Amino acid sequence: MGNILSKEELYVALSDLFAADQIDYDYIASVAKLFPIESVEYALFNYVAPVCYYNTVTSFCISFDKDDLISNINRVKQNENSFFGRMKMYFFSKYLQLKFNHEWKTLKNLL
Repeated sequence: MGNILSKEELYVALSDLFAADQIDYDYIASVAKLFPIESVEYALFNYVAPVCYYNTVTSFCISFDKDDLISNINRVKQNENSFFGRMKMYFFSKYLQLKFNHEWKTLKNLL
């Protein structure tokens, strides 16, 4: 595939923010820097975080199966098809931006 990565590969890399005690920001940044920063932020807070945030409430973290992750993200994307779905996504993403502000700032500084 060369230096061109798919959005799905970005989603998988971003999911590592929610799946490790020791986050490998350098790895995540190496994937994310191949995309516009606005796209990375949007993908993180509108697609990946809504699917993965629950993993941070447990005392142990687990990694995400790529196929399940993409399937769940595609379900979240269906919310974009209705006005109320978009509103729900908007407010939830704002909450997630507050909750994971530190992780985003740390990653953003590496991009």
